[in-house]
Amino acid sequence: MYLRHLYPSPTIFAEDESEKFVFGSQVNAYMSGLSADCAERVKALWKSFSFTSSTLTLVEKGNGFCFGTGEAEATLNDADTYSVKVKASGISVAARSEQGLMDGIKTLVQLICPVELANGKESFYISSAEIHDSPAIAFRAVHICIFPESKLYNIEKAIHLAGFLKMTHIILEFWGTFRYECLPELSWKDRSYSRSDLSALVDIARSYGMEIIPMVNHFGHASQSRSTYGRHVTLNSNPRFARLFEPDGWTWCLSNPDTYKLLSEMRAEMTEFCGKGSYFHLGFDEAASFATCDRCRKRVPHVLLAEFLNRLTDDLWKTGRRPIVWHDQFIRRSDFGEGPIIASGDYQNTAAAIDLLDRRIIIADWEYGYTDGFNVTTEVFIKKGFDTVICPWDNPENVISIANDVKRLNAYGIILTTWDHLPMWLKKATFSAEQVWNSNPGRFYSDIESAYILRTLYPTQGDYESSGWNLNEVLQ
Repeated sequence: MYLRHLYPSPTIFAEDESEKFVFGSQVNAYMSGLSADCAERVKALWKSFSFTSSTLTLVEKGNGFCFGTGEAEATLNDADTYSVKVKASGISVAARSEQGLMDGIKTLVQLICPVELANGKESFYISSAEIHDSPAIAFRAVHICIFPESKLYNIEKAIHLAGFLKMTHIILEFWGTFRYECLPELSWKDRSYSRSDLSALVDIARSYGMEIIPMVNHFGHASQSRSTYGRHVTLNSNPRFARLFEPDGWTWCLSNPDTYKLLSEMRAEMTEFCGKGSYFHLGFDEAASFATCDRCRKRVPHVLLAEFLNRLTDDLWKTGRRPIVWHDQFIRRSDFGEGPIIASGDYQNTAAAIDLLDRRIIIADWEYGYTDGFNVTTEVFIKKGFDTVICPWDNPENVISIANDVKRLNAYGIILTTWDHLPMWLKKATFSAEQVWNSNPGRFYSDIESAYILRTLYPTQGDYESSGWNLNEVLQ
């Protein structure tokens, strides 16, 4: 192989450098089971990992999910989602699904080694190898925020990395940056993007075989701005929409039918933009001003909350989607002992809503403080009958701990969050991918090798600003 490691490392990898499959500037290959978008991504990956010096031509041939050229034939073991076989006479990838086939090809291209890159003399080899592989965690998502200060090239790079490193889902959260037709005041006049500006993000994700999960905050974070800086995307534009929110503007007013109608229209637009899928993220965290307006405070808070969320669940189910919600409103800090517990359910007793909630809801348990052991909150949700995904942030030890939790508890999956640290996630993405893919992951990490993968996936033609990564993303 070319680098010291494959990213993420396969379950079984055996390489024999004494035998090599040799090729040049043109390679013809067969494939079966790939969509047109994924087939184009395969050709792009082949070209980029051969340093733009070899072109792949694909011919649809065969049955099932396969790719290759020559006489090699990959075979699947019972536990495999894909396998790779390389001999002097050919290369082959076999898989059980399109996603598995894409994952196998992502591994295969990392084996390409250059011999000569001069024009007209292009020569490469892949050493004889056999690979058998499958993920330890089935649902592997990355949550990406698009802030007014975000650079779209950073978002694109993150999606490229997530796709190549075998994530299954991208969650897009827009902070006043998506231009809704239902209410223009939901986006900043000078810091938002048109759908044509953003459509490339969806296309990139789809081409890697990932699903885009749309997200609209339906409870707290209604301002679509960080509270630290005091902005409100809607009310700074038009205060006549004040009744859609609780008095401080931070939380949506759940008693107002106009709120429900607007959120329904926002979901419809966001779903159409993101395309087909099985999930919708509703947010639901940090609603510190819930039930403070003159209408909501007349209701029993946890009952109002449960009714609203269950109604949203029915709405989404009719469209073939399941809701995902952050966990913090549904547990009490006082119910746990010492430890870095994230919980807000003591306020207004919103934790009491948990027993009233529809079990089709997926709980996203964001536990950023655990670094040296198992967190105690996920088991609570699982025992109550909820599919639960666990969410670390950017501390490597936190990622390790949470990934171990998912495997130990057989939780539904994992969501890697990036928030305002997205540029630094680019640097750490290879490490996180290793933790979520493997049953017994290594702790190896090389920012230099991460940089190689990033620039291979996202060529910048020498532009400084869009190359590599920055140490932070400043939010005003």
